[in-house]
Amino acid sequence: MRQLPQPWLFRIALCSCVILAIELAFTSSLAWSTFTRSGAPQAGFGIDFSVFWSAAVVALAHGPSAVFDQSLLMTVERTVRSGALFAGTSGPWLYPPTFLLFLLPLGMMPLNVALTAFSFVGAAAYLRAMWATVRRAGPLALCPVAAFPGLWLALCYGQNSLLTAAAAAAALVSIPTRPILAGIFIGLLSVKPQLALIFPLALICARQWRCIVSAAACSLLLWGVSVVLLGADMLPAWVHTVSWFKHTWIEHNSEIWRGMPTIYATARSAGASARMAYGLQGVVAIPACAVTAWLWRGSARYELKAAALCCCTLVAQPYLLYYDLAWLAIPIAFIGVDLYRHSGRGFEWLSLLAAWAMPLQSVAATMTPGVGQWAPAVLVWLLFLIVRRHGRQALQPAKQGNVSGYDRLVS
Repeated sequence: MRQLPQPWLFRIALCSCVILAIELAFTSSLAWSTFTRSGAPQAGFGIDFSVFWSAAVVALAHGPSAVFDQSLLMTVERTVRSGALFAGTSGPWLYPPTFLLFLLPLGMMPLNVALTAFSFVGAAAYLRAMWATVRRAGPLALCPVAAFPGLWLALCYGQNSLLTAAAAAAALVSIPTRPILAGIFIGLLSVKPQLALIFPLALICARQWRCIVSAAACSLLLWGVSVVLLGADMLPAWVHTVSWFKHTWIEHNSEIWRGMPTIYATARSAGASARMAYGLQGVVAIPACAVTAWLWRGSARYELKAAALCCCTLVAQPYLLYYDLAWLAIPIAFIGVDLYRHSGRGFEWLSLLAAWAMPLQSVAATMTPGVGQWAPAVLVWLLFLIVRRHGRQALQPAKQGNVSGYDRLVS
């Protein structure tokens, strides 16, 4: 086995650039038609951002707790789009006060200006963090990262998954050398706290105490500022809305299951009860957490540890939507760097290619009944590859010259 030959790197980069040109043309066309169309569009560029912007407008005009008044929020949303993502309720506000705190400045801007700023910041942060992840494989590695369908899917929908993925990638890159900064990035994930749950497990196993303290301090600071500025009544209202959404939509609405690349949704779509689906989710999530803890506690190369953490984060979620697969670029990048630096087999590269295409498959599953979501199986397979590569590392240690830059920093 040898590293990927240089001609293949150029071929991968070239194919990625072709795909990137297609994605850029489609996104530009969608954005142009959205920004120049008169009236409220049924769909268009950044359509989900209308919920964020509407919440910020409502909070500024009627008080922060008013974002949980769905009739009021719906009234504002209908001024910027004619259709409803959630029939009859139209995009309820499900985010914690920490996220609303960052959105308030956008509510002072016109919708198109706010959407442009939000999209630019999200894409720039994502690409900057991902470049820090893959730069050890050389500049050509940025091409498949920039062409990753999950990036453009999240961008077209106007979702915040680019920002959360950027925070996670930046944290993982910073942990070995700047743990305090890494903790700040982890603390920023409190805007979507379910995506940060695996970080404490990994950090405890790695004995990264400074990072843990920094993450806890940043998270507590964000929550404290949110409570002071937005009011303590936001917390119970948020918990109540999330509970309502869980019971009404996640557990009893088959339409949303088609857009959820999770084991829970797959089981529910196959006819399992909610209790059985949660049980199946746990059957996979618990071993995934155990594997992640084992890797972070042991001597695995850091790329494998970081990839396992992100795979576990995604596979452990019972509620996840297709645009959240922007996170999938992180384990793909770390595994790709490990394959490049420590050699890999053809099926391992093909596995990364399959994972790279998962956002497209996930969207296709929402539009085509019976196709099903393949991402959970791919995530489990990636975890298997990670464990397999660590096992080969233990049996055949890499030469000193090939030791990962991360491993040298950690040691």
